Amino acid sequence: MLLTFRELNQRTGPLQWEEEVRLDGMEKENPDLIRLEPVKVGITAWKDQGLFHVQGEQSAKATLRCSRCLSGFDRVLSARWHRVFTDDENRVEPSGEEEILLVSLDRPTDLTPYIREALLLSMPFAPVCREECKGLCPTCGTDWNRASCQCDNRRIDPRLAKLGELLNRDP
Repeated sequence: MLLTFRELNQRTGPLQWEEEVRLDGMEKENPDLIRLEPVKVGITAWKDQGLFHVQGEQSAKATLRCSRCLSGFDRVLSARWHRVFTDDENRVEPSGEEEILLVSLDRPTDLTPYIREALLLSMPFAPVCREECKGLCPTCGTDWNRASCQCDNRRIDPRLAKLGELLNRDP
């Protein structure tokens, strides 16, 4: 998704448009992401006091892998983002409250990295298909949502394991 700031510089009002962006390769970067449909992005850009503001609102349907039971499920990932640009080197603030980025008025600026970043930040750290998901048995791998197993999955602190042996002794 490209934006030429010269066009925005010549306008008196905001510039708005919508586009679909394909983010190929995202599935290889995140093991929890199985499939990602094209991202629907709405952009509003305007100039204010010599700064160019670009605001994006985006959503995409994604198939994620549940971190508990490893099954795939669909979820809509939505995000909003805002970036500020300038063509004046003296106004660039890399470590200010709001980062101001330098752009050229004549060359198109690719907004895809900002779309990609917002999508990555909207993804859950540990996706779960549903809150009640019971997960998999760590011993035999049975999906506890569908069946139960007879495995003994009690966790024993290794520091106290010797005490357990004392309790299990025959008198």
